Amino acid sequence: MRTSSGDPVILFDSGRMFYGRLPRAIIGGAVVLLIGILSAAVTTDALRTDPPVAVLLAGAAVAVGLLAFGFARIQVLENEVRLRWFPFYRRRIPMAAVRSAAPAAIHGLRYGFGLRFGGFGLGIIQDTGPAVQLDLGRGYLLSLGTAERQERFLAALAAAGVDVHRA
Repeated sequence: MRTSSGDPVILFDSGRMFYGRLPRAIIGGAVVLLIGILSAAVTTDALRTDPPVAVLLAGAAVAVGLLAFGFARIQVLENEVRLRWFPFYRRRIPMAAVRSAAPAAIHGLRYGFGLRFGGFGLGIIQDTGPAVQLDLGRGYLLSLGTAERQERFLAALAAAGVDVHRA
């Protein structure tokens, strides 16, 4: 099942999924806090008298900037699942390694947001709402944002031969 160019067929593509309202509000609060700290450092001459402060503030600005523009993308191809959380994580999972998949839901900040590690395994969490739990021995919790995207993802996994448990 390949296209004429030999590229693998994409059964599902989430597109770029950006943070939801709550994570954006938290990142916005961090930006406001960082601006306040920078203003205080400038007005007290801390940047001139203590150069490491400038380095720390620059590092914090870069980190918050990367998080602010972070996105997730999930693809199902005929032979693998591709996960990406920009800017820090990429993974290709062979379809044979996926034991099962099941719908899940993410509520509030129970799991946090972004790339998360926990009892559920590794999470790529951009927003609250519909998600999918993949079982590969260790788990993956993938937020999908909408019920329609969740259903299309589960259907693509089922078409690729993964055992999908419906709620």
